[in-house]
Amino acid sequence: MSAKRRNKRVVAVVIAGSMLVSAAIVSVAVQSVTHGSGEHIHINSRSAALAATTAPTAPPSGAVEPASEPGPVVVAIGDSIMDGHNVKSSHAWPQLIGAATNWQLTDLAADGSGFVAVGDDGGTFQDQAVEAVELNPSIVIIAASSNDLDEDPDEVASQTMKTMSYLRDELPEARIFALNAFWGDTTPPDELGELDADILSASEAVDADYLDIGQPLAGQPELMQFDDIHPVSKGLTVIAAAVAAAIREAG
Repeated sequence: MSAKRRNKRVVAVVIAGSMLVSAAIVSVAVQSVTHGSGEHIHINSRSAALAATTAPTAPPSGAVEPASEPGPVVVAIGDSIMDGHNVKSSHAWPQLIGAATNWQLTDLAADGSGFVAVGDDGGTFQDQAVEAVELNPSIVIIAASSNDLDEDPDEVASQTMKTMSYLRDELPEARIFALNAFWGDTTPPDELGELDADILSASEAVDADYLDIGQPLAGQPELMQFDDIHPVSKGLTVIAAAVAAAIREAG
């Protein structure tokens, strides 16, 4: 077995183990996040898989006990959905997952950013990828973005492949999880499917894990902010639960 394959198996064991052990903690942690006037968050049935495994009793009041040993270095690359736009940074969905596991998480996501779209910080996903490489992560999470809907489709496809290839070339031992683009509570445009196809194609080309979690916020306007683009904290917990379950199921 090649070193790359051995490392991927080790990372898979770490992911599966940490998600199994922390399943109940994830459920408690994300349900304890509040938004507005002390309203508690409850995860819908989409996240039931997280609580379906045996796990140690979670600490009271949703507190998350620090892990005794540091886990793998994890980097998130994405847009405002991933960085928790207009909510507490601790409510961003990667942070919710990271807080319930022993991941050493760095969330590089930035508002307005995409594979081609330039974010509020002046960068794209490629710029985030360069930062990610410097951290030498064992796991990279990257998601397609609706911010690229206004960009040239051919350029988006090309840049998606370029960024994904860069991550694989620079991080040959890392596990890369690529996600479909998130949408709100309404029916997504057909063009969003093209963005998903781009990242799927790139994932297959670079041996990344493509996770299609669908649209967990569909038909739930109460999970959206006033702009009908960004989720409220409740919506982010739904996304966190869906992504965590998908990663665990990926093995």
